[in-house]
Amino acid sequence: MQDHLSLRGVRIPNDPDVITPQVARSIRAERYEKDEVTGLPKFIDPEDRVVELGAGIGFISSYLATQLNVRRVMCIEANPTLCDFIGRVHAANGIEGVEVLNAVALADSHELGMSTFYIRDPFWSSSLDPKPDYVQEVSVPERHLSEILGDFDANVLIVDIEGGEKYLFDGANLANVDKVYLEVHTRKIGLRGIKACFDHLSGLGFAYDQRVSSGGSVLFRRVGRR
Repeated sequence: MQDHLSLRGVRIPNDPDVITPQVARSIRAERYEKDEVTGLPKFIDPEDRVVELGAGIGFISSYLATQLNVRRVMCIEANPTLCDFIGRVHAANGIEGVEVLNAVALADSHELGMSTFYIRDPFWSSSLDPKPDYVQEVSVPERHLSEILGDFDANVLIVDIEGGEKYLFDGANLANVDKVYLEVHTRKIGLRGIKACFDHLSGLGFAYDQRVSSGGSVLFRRVGRR
């Protein structure tokens, strides 16, 4: 077995506890996060301050750091096992100073407590939804999205949270954010959920950017005030 896999210049430790055969096939075929990573060079600036919700195995944050020269990234991930693995991926790529927080980001209207997070195989199917069947459940601290963004002074938000995007932006304070890159999970939230998500972003002053969006990965940019 290879010690590491490589994807678009990012080294990923080939640990079978995380990189299961299905995940490995996706990485080797360069299908893993293909739409998302294709769009990133079209709008990311090295000076951006990026918060990533649903950081997975740390590939996107590593790609930002090593290929796009982004110096400030914060990873939010609900799966504690993946939080540890993200640190290993960053170390394998010589990346330092990226904060990895084990938490669930929720709308500001939500009263904070602990969320039950349902872990599945492959890891990218894990979510806050107890259906379908899962292999493990864990209790994860909740944080308000606006608090996370404010503490980090983020101007870019990347979101891939398996349906959690539906109400994430309801009442959120995105005052300093000018770009939101969102993975839409139609099978999880349906057309009404997509409308709710897009309406919330529109109400906060963001517009869909067709030039960057591809497949389920969509970019919203803040509309300038005139």
